[in-house]
Amino acid sequence: MRKFVVFASVIMTFVLTGCGPKISIIKNAQLHSQMYTSKPLSILVLPAKNTTTAAEATDYFRSTITQPLAEKGYYVFPVHLVDAFLKSENMIDPEIIRQIPISKLKEVFGADAILYVDINAWDTGYNLIGSHVDVGLTFSLVDTRSEEEIWQKNAYAYSYQGLDGNNGIIGLIVSAMVTAINTGTDYGELAYVANRAGFAFLPEGPYGTDYMKDANISITLHDPGKLKDGRLYVSKYFIKGLEKEEPVPLTVRSRQKGYFALVPSNYEFFNHNGYSNYYITQKTKNGTFLRNRFFEYTGGFPYLICDNKKVYVEIEADGIIPYSEKNGEYYFNIREIVELEDAVEG
Repeated sequence: MRKFVVFASVIMTFVLTGCGPKISIIKNAQLHSQMYTSKPLSILVLPAKNTTTAAEATDYFRSTITQPLAEKGYYVFPVHLVDAFLKSENMIDPEIIRQIPISKLKEVFGADAILYVDINAWDTGYNLIGSHVDVGLTFSLVDTRSEEEIWQKNAYAYSYQGLDGNNGIIGLIVSAMVTAINTGTDYGELAYVANRAGFAFLPEGPYGTDYMKDANISITLHDPGKLKDGRLYVSKYFIKGLEKEEPVPLTVRSRQKGYFALVPSNYEFFNHNGYSNYYITQKTKNGTFLRNRFFEYTGGFPYLICDNKKVYVEIEADGIIPYSEKNGEYYFNIREIVELEDAVEG
């Protein structure tokens, strides 16, 4: 039986005029309102778009995607049958498959929703004390009737395998070789961990025991900022831009062996672990744009939950979220604020 650990979100103290952290408590239906409106029964998972150099990443992803999604109560079209059909139509390249009109996919498969996946990280690193493998995925679920995105989430996971140094340098070399040989196993386990972590907060489907009942489940979120003077002030960890993504340094990794999922909302943890590029390139029916890893989106517009409100911020044409600085504080300009009914203030 697979075992994995999901790091809990850490309460962070933000440098925001001396204010301590606050929380917002909202209903699941408020956070994922479009899922409860759409109510998809079946999901078609398309081959993932792989932006990494690991050619085998897509196969590992597809071999581990069905189980965690089915466990959430959805009918998942068998990926091997989907792939066989696409191959029969001479459609193998995920980039080309992604260009198939949603209406056509609905006509052929009859799916209620289509899951698009981007593989953003699939990397292996070694040093004398251990090895690690990083996996990063972005999920986008689109309703086939409205052709609108109804749910999106990011998932990150890594493994750490310490090397055996009891037998000196020879032991280290042998352990490194064994780790390299077993890299495939790491990727398979990590793909499962990342997929499962990504669907952890997906509302249950019609075949789940808590279908529609989970709409009233309360979710506690740590406010990532503070509303002040018509602006949304945030931690400095939010204002990273299109910097070059560097390998995650092993020196800051947990020394515990195993497979772990990272919580996307823990911005400080991500920053200290070397994640510098906060934007992901995505293609939709409306074109190509950049999506920030740490924002939720509705209709292509980014927002954060703060003070029990959905705070939508202004974006540029390409999707970049501009920020400003005043007296050492960083803030976003607000586009719209939506009050969440029946929300509870922490």
